[in-house]
Amino acid sequence: MIEFRLLTLIWGLLCLFPLASCSIMSQTGPQKKAIEDGEQPYTIIAVNSRADLPAAGRSYGMGQIPPPIKGTSYSDKIRPRDILQFIITDLAELSPFTNIRGEPFNHGPLEVPEDGIIEVPYIGQIQTSGRSLAAVSKELNKRVKPVSSTAQVAVIRSGRISRTANVIGEVKNPGPVALNRSGLTSLDLLAASGGPTRPEHLFKYTVRRNSRDYSFDYQGFRKKAFPIEENDLLSVTTDNSNRFYVMGAINKPTTVSFPNPAPTLADALGAATGLDERRSDPSGVFIFRKGSPDQVYTFNLKDPNAVFLTQRFPIRGEDMIYVTEAPLARWSRMINQILPATQLSSMAYDIDRISR
Repeated sequence: MIEFRLLTLIWGLLCLFPLASCSIMSQTGPQKKAIEDGEQPYTIIAVNSRADLPAAGRSYGMGQIPPPIKGTSYSDKIRPRDILQFIITDLAELSPFTNIRGEPFNHGPLEVPEDGIIEVPYIGQIQTSGRSLAAVSKELNKRVKPVSSTAQVAVIRSGRISRTANVIGEVKNPGPVALNRSGLTSLDLLAASGGPTRPEHLFKYTVRRNSRDYSFDYQGFRKKAFPIEENDLLSVTTDNSNRFYVMGAINKPTTVSFPNPAPTLADALGAATGLDERRSDPSGVFIFRKGSPDQVYTFNLKDPNAVFLTQRFPIRGEDMIYVTEAPLARWSRMINQILPATQLSSMAYDIDRISR
């Protein structure tokens, strides 16, 4: 009886103040009727079957491999600023390389100069740059024979300045990476940095070589590994096209990064923790998609078949998923402004459930 009197009072107030009610009935966005009716600059597509589903979402594999400039990132050959030691062993007593303690003659460590020429005592000058350690040792062993037929020469490298490439951006360990072996690829460079800070499909990968940028999505970068050269710069940055927006009568309006490389409408609604049971109109779920022309896909989630279709509907970057508000939710807000909320909260909820 009390609820009946409250309802009578409410409807009486609405009849007395019809114009005022229009201003009180605020809304969070466009209603279903406003989206669907009239001449619109966009195309409306009702999704009722698989035939209405659009083509697959984003395709991956984009990227152009940079051409080689230096040809290789690593070489074991001697180069300027390497540190070399020349060790000469000889058992002959009269040899200039023999000492009273019986230790090998050690010449070095020496830094290889820019011209690559090093002078070895009793042997003379030798060109080292661009040659292997074995080749330099072999020549020295030939040239030492006139000095001592029993001498043996070995050349070792005790240090060198590593050539490097660099990784910057959203990786776990940004910074220079030493190119300390042959065959290092773009994937090795990314792995040395610890990899991206979030799932790899959320990023784009840009390699700068010789002042030019070469960009990849995550699959393009994975499938097109290429040799890394000295001074290459790999930049890992967020791919802003891999996100969508969820708005309207839902539990958590938000901007969402793709939860997987090919999300569906079901993924999108799940990311917003579902529809708001008290406010949403399940028959008015819309996907706004920019294009030429712009398109609006509509779903009626009161239809069980439409629920299955949400698991097949591909979401694309920059899509906006919008859930309209149920008319009764707007009436409930207006009534709450007229009468104390404590008297109406439970009754409005019951009416909302019955109306469904």
